[in-house]
Amino acid sequence: MAHNSRRRGSLWSLIGVLALAAAIVLGWMVWTGGSPGDAEEDATTAPPAEEVPSRPADAFALTVNYVFDGDTIEATMVAPNDIVTTSNPIRIRLIGIDTPEGTPTPECWADEARAHLSELLPEGATVWAAPDSDTWDDYRRRLFNLWTDDGRFVNHELVVAGDAEAIRVWPNVRYYDLLSDAQRQAEASGVGQWGACG
Repeated sequence: MAHNSRRRGSLWSLIGVLALAAAIVLGWMVWTGGSPGDAEEDATTAPPAEEVPSRPADAFALTVNYVFDGDTIEATMVAPNDIVTTSNPIRIRLIGIDTPEGTPTPECWADEARAHLSELLPEGATVWAAPDSDTWDDYRRRLFNLWTDDGRFVNHELVVAGDAEAIRVWPNVRYYDLLSDAQRQAEASGVGQWGACG
């Protein structure tokens, strides 16, 4: 009798283990929205490329005064607002990108990056700015994403051309994935600094 009782106990233990395993697999399928075989299929499917954002509805206009280097300009608000309350010129650092330094000694591709930004945003041109999360950096520059008057996303244009690299500086990371992907493509193609600078 004791022997049968042990066998029944072992059988119930085995059933319990199998039920637990089935529950885990079912839970995984519900959580991931598929079956275990779907994972292999998903791993080979590249995610869709992020679209380049058009100028946001809440972007505001400034007039370009000067281009300091490939990622910094001076501009003046067309009409001060809650974000930029002054009509004095402000220095703007483009969010999410970094270009070679022009001073004190120009780094490789610094002049080309500055020239491209000057072409996108010539002095006197209208530029459209939109913030991310934080609008100030440690050097009292304003932090914005910029669009040309004809709607081109300036930060992205510079990365695509190989003039800038994507950088992630929290909390301003809204377009980091887009910029990082553009950098990978620019590096693979050897454009701009990626082909000219060792």
